[in-house]
Amino acid sequence: MAEPSDASDRCVLIIEPVSKRIDVARGRSVYDAIVAMNFPVGAFCGGHGTCGKCKIRVVETEARLSPPTELEINRLGSQAIKDGFRLSCQAIVQGDSRIYLTETLLPKGNRILVDSDMSQLGIGFECKVEPLVISRPVVVPGASIERPTADLSRLLDALGKGPNCGLRSSVDDAGYDLARAVPGALRQAGGSVTAYLRVGVDGKPPCPFDIVPGDLGTATYGIAVDIGTTTIVGYLINMATGEQVAISAMLNPQVAIGEDVVSRISYVCRHGAASKAQSLVIGALNDIITDACKKGGIQTSDVRDVVAVGNTAMHHLFLGLDARYLAVSPFTPVFKTPANVRARQLGLSCNPNANVYLPPVIAGYVGTDTIGCIVASRIDQYDEYTLLIDIGTNGELVLGNKEGLITGSCAAGSALEGAQISFGMRAAEGSIEGVTIDPASLDPTLQVIGNTTPIGICGSGLVDLTAEMLRARVITRSGNFNTKSEEIMKNRRIVKERDEYLYVLFDPAHDSRRIQGFDGEIDAAAKTITVSQEDIRQLQLAKGAFLAGALLLLDKDGKKPSDIKQVVLAGAFGSYINKGNAMFIGLFPEVPPERVYQIGNAAGMGAQLCLRDIGMRKLANDLAFKARYHEISTAPTFQVDYAHSLYFPHFKLSHFPRIARHYEGIPVR
Repeated sequence: MAEPSDASDRCVLIIEPVSKRIDVARGRSVYDAIVAMNFPVGAFCGGHGTCGKCKIRVVETEARLSPPTELEINRLGSQAIKDGFRLSCQAIVQGDSRIYLTETLLPKGNRILVDSDMSQLGIGFECKVEPLVISRPVVVPGASIERPTADLSRLLDALGKGPNCGLRSSVDDAGYDLARAVPGALRQAGGSVTAYLRVGVDGKPPCPFDIVPGDLGTATYGIAVDIGTTTIVGYLINMATGEQVAISAMLNPQVAIGEDVVSRISYVCRHGAASKAQSLVIGALNDIITDACKKGGIQTSDVRDVVAVGNTAMHHLFLGLDARYLAVSPFTPVFKTPANVRARQLGLSCNPNANVYLPPVIAGYVGTDTIGCIVASRIDQYDEYTLLIDIGTNGELVLGNKEGLITGSCAAGSALEGAQISFGMRAAEGSIEGVTIDPASLDPTLQVIGNTTPIGICGSGLVDLTAEMLRARVITRSGNFNTKSEEIMKNRRIVKERDEYLYVLFDPAHDSRRIQGFDGEIDAAAKTITVSQEDIRQLQLAKGAFLAGALLLLDKDGKKPSDIKQVVLAGAFGSYINKGNAMFIGLFPEVPPERVYQIGNAAGMGAQLCLRDIGMRKLANDLAFKARYHEISTAPTFQVDYAHSLYFPHFKLSHFPRIARHYEGIPVR
C-alpha cells in the first residue's frame, strides 16, 4: 500500500449512506479511512484484500481513486468492477471522492446472543450473593476543638462500629481518591454518608474506597462483560440482590481491523496499532456501560465493580498488552494470573476506582471466556464424561468431569461467521438461518432472519444447507458435488460457472414462496444466492477443526469417542445451530441427540457469577491452574486426524455408529 508523501496533502472522502465527510491523507486506502472512523467494517482478512468482504461502491465517475488492482478484478469479477464495486483496502484515495458502503459491509439487525440457560444441565448449582463491593450508610460525628480527629479517621471509626470492624485504609491508590472526597462528603449532608467498601480477601480486612453524601441505601452496581471476537455483551447487576438490571450489546468494533484474532494481531503488529485496538474495545465498553446504566436508571459512576472475560487475544488487547507472541509458536501469553486493574487506568466510563477483574487465562488460545464457561456450566462437577465446546472463530474445547479437565483450542476460521463464503454474512436481518431441501425436486425452503428478502447466508444456515445437500445426495461425503448422478447434475438448481458447480439457494424471480413467513414483494435489487464447491470446502475446514480437536483431546486423555456421554454447546453459534444437523455433518462427536445441550452465552454467565459472588473468583483461579492444556495444532497426528475429519461426518463412519445408516447411498467421493 502506498504511503502518503506529504501529510499535509489532504483529500475529502464522503462516505454514504451515513453522509460522513472526513479528511484523508492522499495515498491512504479507503479502508484506512473507514477504520479511522471506528466503523465496524466486516473485513475478515484485516485489510489484505483476500476476503473480499470490505466491498464499497463508487457511483461518481469523477471519484479519484487508484485503478482497480488485479487482486480486486480476480476477487470481484470484471462486471462488478464495471458496476463500480471496489475493495476498500485496495482503493487508494488520490483526490476528493464519494463512496457508498454496501449493505453486506454494515448489515442491519445483527443478532447478538445475550441469554444463557444452565437449568437443562440439571447441575443443581446456585450462586450465593457475596460480592466484592458492599455499601454502608453511616452517620459520621463532626470534629471539635476538644477532639480534632481527622476526617478519614472519624469515617473509619464510624464504619468500624458495624460488622466491618478492623477496617484498613491507606492514602495510596483508591485511598488517595477517598481522602480527597471525604471532607466535602462529610459536611454536605451533616455527616450522613454512604461508604463503599471492598470486602476482605485472603484474611485481609475490608477497605473503603469511595464515599458519597447522604444515605443511598445498600444497592451497589457492577457490570459483567463478555468481550467476544465478534460481539460484546454487558450485564448490569445489582450486587446487593444479585438481580440482573439491564443488558447492552453491540458488535465488537475491532472487526474493523480484522475478523479473527490472528488478523487483528497481525494488523496491530504491521501498523503499531496496539493503542488503536485497545481504544476500539474500551470505547465499545464505555458505550455499553452508558447504555446499560441508562436502562437501569443509574449513573455510570455508580458502577463500582467490573468483571470481564474474553479469549486470550481479547484479554491482551483490552488490557493494552503486547499480543504479538500469541500468534507465533509457542503461543505464549504475557501472563496467566488473574488481573485486577483500576477502571481509571483503562479509561472506563464508570467509577474510576472500580476494580476490573479478569480471571486467569489457561493458554495462548484458551482464555478467560473458557474459564467463564466452566464456572457457569460446572463441568468440573459432572459424573459423566462431557465435551464442552464454545463455538466461534476460535473454538475452545473442554473435555472431562470431576476427575479432571483437559482443554484445547482449534482455529476454525471465520466461515461459521460468514467469512470466506460467497454470500456469507453474520446472523443479521436478511440472512438465511435455516434450510430444508426437498430430496425429489431439490428445491429449498428458507428461514430468513426478519422474514424479508434474503441477502446472504449465515453459519447456521450453511450447516443446515450442507446437511440437507448430503441427505439429498447433491454432495458426497468428501464435499464434492455428486457429478456421478446425472439426474442431480441436470436439476435446474445445479449450475456451473467458471468450471465450478453451484447450488442455487435463492432465485429472486421464482423463490418468494420458499421463504417461511414471507408474504411481501421481493426487493427489486435482490440477487441470486448460490453456494459453491469452495463454500462447502470452507465449512469442511471449520467443522474438521472442531472434530479433529475433540478427537485429539480424547486421545490425549486416554479416551475414545464412545466415552463422551454428553455434549454442551456454548456461544452464539452453538446456540442457534440445529444441533441434529451439526452432529450429522460431524461438527462434534456423536452422542444421543437428547444429550446435546445448548446453553447460550455461558462465558457471560460465568462473568456474572464472578460479579455476584467473590467465591466464584477463587473457583475460577483454581480451575484455570488445575485444567490441563494440550496444543492441538502441533500434535504429531493432527494432519491425519484433520484430513479424516474433513469428510462428512468423518472418514471412519465407525466414529458415528448411529448416524452411519443415514449415510447409506451417499458416495464417499
